[in-house]
Amino acid sequence: MMNKKKTVYILGAGFSIEANAPSQERLVSEIFKIQKSNPDVFKANKFREFQDFLSSTISIPNELQETIPLEDIFTPLDSCIAGNLSYKNLSVSELKQKRQLIFKLIGLTLQYLLKNSDKHYIDTFAKYLVKQSIKRIDNNYKKVDPVSVISANWDILLDNSIYNEIRHCGELGVVDYCCYISSYDKEDKTVKPGLEILGKGGFNVKLLKLHGSLNWLQCPKCHRIYVKFNEKIAMNPYGNITKPTCRHCNYNFGKFESHHLNSNLIMPTFLKDLSNPQYKIIWQNAGIELSEAKKIVFIGYSLPQADFEMRQLLSRMVDKNTEIEVVDYRNDDYPETYDTLLKNFRQFFGREIIGHEKGASTYIYEYIKPSI
Repeated sequence: MMNKKKTVYILGAGFSIEANAPSQERLVSEIFKIQKSNPDVFKANKFREFQDFLSSTISIPNELQETIPLEDIFTPLDSCIAGNLSYKNLSVSELKQKRQLIFKLIGLTLQYLLKNSDKHYIDTFAKYLVKQSIKRIDNNYKKVDPVSVISANWDILLDNSIYNEIRHCGELGVVDYCCYISSYDKEDKTVKPGLEILGKGGFNVKLLKLHGSLNWLQCPKCHRIYVKFNEKIAMNPYGNITKPTCRHCNYNFGKFESHHLNSNLIMPTFLKDLSNPQYKIIWQNAGIELSEAKKIVFIGYSLPQADFEMRQLLSRMVDKNTEIEVVDYRNDDYPETYDTLLKNFRQFFGREIIGHEKGASTYIYEYIKPSI
């Protein structure tokens, strides 16, 4: 049997919570909280339109709107859009507009909450990932493949930390999203596909983002993903970015609206559309990473029943001898939540689970930092 040495880290929303990123469950309540405390963050008419959608279309009473799960918003929207069906009082084109409205509110919420985040522990984790991945330099990638990260998050806290650490180390390396990418800025040579850099004797830090990223835009014609670090280009048009088009399609076909770059985030829904060819590549590569893992460390990921695509991938691709560790936070006031989490992991994988109950930052400082 092959002697596996790779560690795969799987990150959920809990990984970024200590850097002030909200969990998926808190996103809607955070929108309402920000509107009450800092109403200038959103345009007033946009927030009122969102409230009216919840009240008039989904029929959610005012007192329950702040707690509605995102899945209950996006599942009917995406289902009707995919089936070309109207929904209550809204046409398909109006549904698409409402979906975009909610996405923009979520994006502004994340921007607001993360603008002054303390991410030192994420920087530490990034430094560790770069130190491990740099062992692949000078064509050693055929022999050494120690670590990778699979993330269910949109936020780019870790992306930026890895990118900045690579620039600091002075070696030829890239953040490798394990799909086909181009640089958003034409002259930016720091954004390259991982395989290209490996072929030049450099190294790649593998970061597979299963649901997309806030620093990605995609061409709807050729499906190339455009990447820019340290900027949330997916939040266009709220950023200072003019609506761009795919420069490759511009060259091949001329400049047309048919290849305006768009956000390609997968939203919280029970009907996730993974037919996008780039996501197929990412998910396929995620399966390969899992199959090669000696150890898998879940950080802030709760293995929810609704995330059945991920559960299916784990069930199918994780070896029976792979070690499983779970990092989360055990609240002394509600210890049963943490205990139930570990029980669910044990039941799913059918083996003993090593638990770490002090949260992401403590785990990184105690178990990751000493090896840097």
